Amino acid sequence: MADPVRSASPAPEIAVRLRPDGCVISVNDAFGRLFGIEPSLAVGRPLADFVEARDVKRLSAALESLGPDNRTATAQVRAATGRMPPTFVRWVLLALFDTDDRLLEVHGFGLEITRERQMEAATSHLAAIVASADDAIASKTLQGIVTSWNPGAERMFGYAASEMIGRSIALIIPPERLHEETEILSQLARGERIQHFQTQRLHKSGRLLDVSITISPMRDAQGRVIGASKIVRDVTDQRRAQEELETSLRSLETLYRLADLVGQAATRQDVYEAALDALVAGIGGDRASVLLFDAEGVMRFTAWRKLSERYRAAMEGHSPWARDSVSPRPIVVSDVQSDPSMEPLRGEIVREGIRALAFIPLVSQRRLVGKFMVYFDQPRALTPRESRLAEIIGRHVSFGLARVDAMNAAADAFVRERSARSEADAARAAAERASQAKDEFLAMLAHELRNPLGVIVHAVQILELSPGLPSDLKRSVSMLERQSKHLASLLDDLLDVARITSGRIELHTSFVDLRDVVSAAVEAQHVRIAAKEQAIQVRLPDHAVPVNGDTVRLQQAVGNLVHNASKYTPHRGSIWVELERDAGEAAIRIRDDGAGIPPERIDAIFDLFVQGSPTLARTEGGLGIGLTLVKRIVEMHDGRVAARSAGVGRGAEFELRIPLASALSAPASPRSPARSAARSPTRILIVEDNDDGREALAILLRQKGHEVIEAATAQDALKVATELRPCVAFVDIGLPDHDGYAVAVALRASLGDGVPLVALTGYGQPADREKARGVGFDAHLVKPVTPEQIMGTLDKVLKA
Repeated sequence: MADPVRSASPAPEIAVRLRPDGCVISVNDAFGRLFGIEPSLAVGRPLADFVEARDVKRLSAALESLGPDNRTATAQVRAATGRMPPTFVRWVLLALFDTDDRLLEVHGFGLEITRERQMEAATSHLAAIVASADDAIASKTLQGIVTSWNPGAERMFGYAASEMIGRSIALIIPPERLHEETEILSQLARGERIQHFQTQRLHKSGRLLDVSITISPMRDAQGRVIGASKIVRDVTDQRRAQEELETSLRSLETLYRLADLVGQAATRQDVYEAALDALVAGIGGDRASVLLFDAEGVMRFTAWRKLSERYRAAMEGHSPWARDSVSPRPIVVSDVQSDPSMEPLRGEIVREGIRALAFIPLVSQRRLVGKFMVYFDQPRALTPRESRLAEIIGRHVSFGLARVDAMNAAADAFVRERSARSEADAARAAAERASQAKDEFLAMLAHELRNPLGVIVHAVQILELSPGLPSDLKRSVSMLERQSKHLASLLDDLLDVARITSGRIELHTSFVDLRDVVSAAVEAQHVRIAAKEQAIQVRLPDHAVPVNGDTVRLQQAVGNLVHNASKYTPHRGSIWVELERDAGEAAIRIRDDGAGIPPERIDAIFDLFVQGSPTLARTEGGLGIGLTLVKRIVEMHDGRVAARSAGVGRGAEFELRIPLASALSAPASPRSPARSAARSPTRILIVEDNDDGREALAILLRQKGHEVIEAATAQDALKVATELRPCVAFVDIGLPDHDGYAVAVALRASLGDGVPLVALTGYGQPADREKARGVGFDAHLVKPVTPEQIMGTLDKVLKA
């Protein structure tokens, strides 16, 4: 197994793995160099042995604080190196837990900060001078009379020094806070210092400022307190930014939870309930409801929160839109009492205790199917952010409803397919058409869901770069990042199976030794197997087992089978993996002593969405597509895969067979290393009609120092390109007025051949790439696109 603490990472340089009791499992070479020992000699010793005695309690407290709800801790300690002056190390401790919240091990990452500590004292005076440059600095007597007033104070409060010196400081204190000055003067008279006092002060215009004040007593030659000096920092923008950040995090958390719930929903009602939770949590409504048109075109309540039966009966059937409305927009009534449109229903609404409400259209497949309602107990208008969040929730719900309907249709198609195998060819053809439609829908669904997910991932990365982020918000950002990656992994599986079944995946074949493939696949499942304390035995031949294949896809297939064996094998069960040559073929067998497969499910085990034990599968997680991927990948390598089992509770065996490569096969040339992203600031045009996707990409590029021009339509793109002359353009193919191919032709005519064009599209077949190349695109990116792909492509086209 590869040692996690030795994996490539430029910083921090000191790394260690610990058992739950705090003893060392392994360390890296930097650890050995710091303490002057061989890394192997540290194994088995408590990490506390490498900390000076006076700091052991600090380290122990950090380790003891780790738990399922607090998986990260830090400790700044003196290392027991014996050197003078002491060596300081800042440890970051990361706890790893299994699915039952049992601590598996702790990863520690250390950074030596001795020089940092030494520099703190030397730079403190200079830092104070620099920090005060933008702050208000003033002095006053013990009676509160201003004696000095610097330019920073003039800018902050709007009063010139001539207007303040000689007058009472109470001039800038709100009347309701005058008691604070009395207490401050009292503390100063006692010689006490006041630090970082958070309060509010008045600008000359009457505007309130959020400020942080530090006040120090001033003494005469005899040590008597004769006045005070104060430093005032305006934290209004900081507080506003903090509130906006917290609001953004809540919105991201709401969308993540909704995407997760919608992705798991089994019924339409599950989708409605998830939508209500998202509306209440994301917009802050006091109540919410979902209403849908019935067969007669009447709007009726389907799900609700905190609404009486009397109110629902009175409101049912009312809608601000007709059933055939095109592109309806949300409607907000900020005060029911004063809005004339509420006159016919005002009495009933007020009796329910509702003072404001919002109508949010629910559109599915471009058709109005109903509405969301959000209610508030006090007058209130939605902010632009809340209105936008409500529309995004509506799109998620629309996809969720389409997914549930498609899954139900797919399930029905499977039942019909099984019962109709012995019937006429016409019935079989109909089942195949239904299956094809299902695959196409899965491909569309996976692409569409990755668009908002990509925005969430970009937003999380942007938040991680925000300076001064509080620790609790950092943990929230980390949780969002981990769960977004998990959701992306599930969507990747869906997209893979859709691509393979529709023939949109090409293999990148080369000479492959299956011993390396099996070893890597088993290693990738090590953490899962270790968490269940399962025993695994791997038997590989002494000589190479060569095949012509795609290393990544073959490892994916073997890894899925090992993962499947672990999933259906109980705690402390056993798994056997064997590779051998057999009659011109490579044979890989994965056997377990787990749950087994019922005889009636053997024939269907490789079908899409079929699982050996649905109850266990739901506990372990998964979508029932892993074995389907295995079968398709193996068949693309001209191989075959089969399953065997003696029955329920008697384990299972999967055998994968692929033709051996000829003796003339040669290893493929190694890939050249990727070049680093472009560093020079560049003017970049983004043409994308999806507002969230365009904004996320623009923020990413701006954070990299680039100037970004945005356009949502082909017409806007051509206009700004002519006026501002970008250096490179990222163009979405699916635009509302003209497609991206037409935009590329027009941009080439306007800008010439010197401006690189990059296509953004949801499809990546050879024909799509060839068409993009034919109209003048220099690069072709398939959505969803990661930041690494964006920066790598930008670097490539600018250096070409």
